[in-house]
Amino acid sequence: MSLTGTQDYDRKYLLSMPGLCKLACLLCSFVGMLCIICGPVRVSNFRGSFYLAVVSIGFVATGCLLLARYLRLWQRQFCRCDPTLWSLAVHSSLALAYFTASGLVLSLDIGAYTAAAFFGLTAFCINGLEAYGNYRRSRQREVATQTI
Repeated sequence: MSLTGTQDYDRKYLLSMPGLCKLACLLCSFVGMLCIICGPVRVSNFRGSFYLAVVSIGFVATGCLLLARYLRLWQRQFCRCDPTLWSLAVHSSLALAYFTASGLVLSLDIGAYTAAAFFGLTAFCINGLEAYGNYRRSRQREVATQTI
């Protein structure tokens, strides 16, 4: 074991734009979850429960993507999987789910639910921008590999 070996994690990823976007999305998901849980309405209603399910799935999926990129699992474990297309699919699905859940929660017109909808729509915007960035990267790669 040498002292000059390669690192098992990417220190610069957390300070890059995609890393900061994922951290912001995690924060928005967590705060939105707290707004619903601490709200005056019981959590057993459909809109609150649906929002909590979407936010929980989004929190776990974003956390897994963040850890996979930070720990460089794409390069070591999943060499056959295209990380750009995988991220595109995950972020597109999460953006649609956050938009739907935030719209449902916003229609209740309760202060805590309105705050949760704000954080959900912020997470929607972040996921939408991430999906668009991944789409552009995948298209650029396809164009670069085409032959005439």
